[in-house]
Amino acid sequence: MSDSNDFSALDDSALLSRRAEMRAELERLPPGGPRHAALTALYDISTQEVNERARQAWARAK
Repeated sequence: MSDSNDFSALDDSALLSRRAEMRAELERLPPGGPRHAALTALYDISTQEVNERARQAWARAK
């Protein structure tokens, strides 16, 4: 899995798939380890992208 944090380049389906992969890897990694912390930070960035897309969709729907 790549550690790229340019989630804006992914379509919705790819973004959700990537998040599922990251969640699965987070479940396997020991909590508190450096890889877990780095992946958690990357997952948080992906959450920001999901939230922004949802915000834009809601704004268009009004």
